[in-house]
Amino acid sequence: MKTSENLFFSNANYRLYYIQDSNVLIVESYGYIKLETAQEAWTTATDKAAEYQVRRWISDEVQVELVSPEASKWWINEWYPTNQKRLGFKKKTLTATILSKRFYAEMSTKMAATKTLHYEAKVGQQNKHLEHLYFQSLEEAYAWIVSHQEA
Repeated sequence: MKTSENLFFSNANYRLYYIQDSNVLIVESYGYIKLETAQEAWTTATDKAAEYQVRRWISDEVQVELVSPEASKWWINEWYPTNQKRLGFKKKTLTATILSKRFYAEMSTKMAATKTLHYEAKVGQQNKHLEHLYFQSLEEAYAWIVSHQEA
């Protein structure tokens, strides 16, 4: 999955992979995430997703130590709403997050996801536009995301 052939971007905190066979975008993040590197990586990921109509995303955050408050705020308030408008596909988008083993990084990730993943369905109903799950390994996340053929 994450091979040099699939790698299309890297900076100090991110490596981005595009798996053409399954049309999956993997965003691998590591270290202390800063605003500038987050902006560069997530904007590049959106560009690739728009180009290839990607609706399957895996965010591998196992190696994240901490996310700066500025990066988290930007992701929640700017990137996510812009991304949703720009990639407003008709079918459901599947996203999987592989959480860091570090408690504070995990809590930061869950807090950001909770704030941004506003479901348009009533309580007890599934969002028809987005499905998001958390995983402990890339293998689990990838198996789940590629098993959904309707995505």
